[in-house]
Amino acid sequence: MRYFVGVDQGGSKTEILLGDENGLIVDKLSGFGYSAFIQDIKDSSEFAVRYLGQQVDYLKDLLQRNGIEMPDVYALTACMATVDSDDIKKYYEDNLRLRTSIENIKVYNDMYGAWRAGTNRLPSGVLGVGTGAGIWLFDENGKAFNLSGRINYQAALGLGYRAFLHACMSAQYLIEPTILSERICEFAQTPTIAEALKKTNNGWDVNALPYQHFVPFVYDAMLLKDRVAEDFVNQTGKGFADCIREGIRELGWENREVHFVMNGGSFKGKGFVLEKVIREYLSDLDNLILFQSEYEPVAGALLLSYDNYGISPDYHSFMRFKLRRNLH
Repeated sequence: MRYFVGVDQGGSKTEILLGDENGLIVDKLSGFGYSAFIQDIKDSSEFAVRYLGQQVDYLKDLLQRNGIEMPDVYALTACMATVDSDDIKKYYEDNLRLRTSIENIKVYNDMYGAWRAGTNRLPSGVLGVGTGAGIWLFDENGKAFNLSGRINYQAALGLGYRAFLHACMSAQYLIEPTILSERICEFAQTPTIAEALKKTNNGWDVNALPYQHFVPFVYDAMLLKDRVAEDFVNQTGKGFADCIREGIRELGWENREVHFVMNGGSFKGKGFVLEKVIREYLSDLDNLILFQSEYEPVAGALLLSYDNYGISPDYHSFMRFKLRRNLH
């Protein structure tokens, strides 16, 4: 029996799907991710070693509990948050091949996996927003256009990090406390906002706290009409909307149907708050179809692996593992 593997390696968690040559999912593993909040991520050999090592260790655990040997794995497809150039893609493919001895290995940016998990149609666009900020557009040939750098104040330091810093700075200038003010101190485990800022070196130390876990606090506060949270989410939604417009204009896609998948940590739970804001800012674009994918890119990774080798997936098997799909 030949087996196929799909991997989603993110900052907050890592997931692996194991499927067989009949398109059936055999097992799924979820574990902690390796934090992407590390300076000079693309140049850090230590990060790359730990990042790849974690995937291989998890894969070995998954295979062992199913009585499967590594040589039985025919292909592995990984969708990883840090892949944003062909050089990095090749580096990960070569090193995963070296560490696993699996010959057929493909690596994609996790936004591509998000697209594949959410739709069966050829991609013309993918919007991905996780704890970091990323917008990738794909044409029908799979060529990627990375628009992340064009998001002005949405620096790619992580949505949670920016939300935390925005909340701290705003709270300092408000006379009365807000709902979010209390959450800041709770999250940072400090008695005051000033101490919370000091703990992060006034926002310069992006590694000081697990910021991805701050995002739900912002959504909760906005639903309770907290004005600091409302201001941040509105700014964020407008920033992404502006970037999408610019991308469509630069690629000359004004007169074609463009699909965007909203995927990642920011759209789980109460992520509909940000989704609603983005939809409102883009409501005038008749050619834009926006939909949310509740699936992790791990589902897309396994589907891409099957696609590459002409295997038809068993979608009932996906459902049994709670990997729901929107078949657009």
